[in-house]
Amino acid sequence: MVEAALFSAAKPVTVADLKDASGLDARTIRSALKNLMDEYNDSDRAIEIAKMGPRYAMQVKKDYASPAAKLAELKIPKDVLKTASLIAYYQPVLQSKLSDLLGSKVYAHVRTLEDLGLIRRKPRMNSVELSTTKKFIETFGIDARSRGEVKAWIEGELSKKKGASSK
Repeated sequence: MVEAALFSAAKPVTVADLKDASGLDARTIRSALKNLMDEYNDSDRAIEIAKMGPRYAMQVKKDYASPAAKLAELKIPKDVLKTASLIAYYQPVLQSKLSDLLGSKVYAHVRTLEDLGLIRRKPRMNSVELSTTKKFIETFGIDARSRGEVKAWIEGELSKKKGASSK
């Protein structure tokens, strides 16, 4: 039942969400999640059960993401992803600073990211302060609960890519 709920969910879910959906007790759900994570993550399957803070999701493993992405609809334009990553890394960051880095296109990118619910805007001085939302963390499968953890995750991913490219 827990596996079916994870597969059917359109977003990462909490133990409480699974409890409400299934009627099972939290202990049973946690045990099922652990078993499913062991089963999926320690196999040659293309699917894994990922933990993102207090939430769980069934998703495509990174090794298979590129071929699978060719069939999936890209909802975030690639040029907007660069802006999103800069916001995530430097948050909270002023929109005017991003404009200095990326030019005027940043305003359209920020609008797109805000429409997708990935960032929030807060007026500050003569600009707008930008930071990521919980949906950002869920969308990109980041195991983080704070801005600092998001930055650390990005740094970890960058160092993995640098290590892989130097081999």
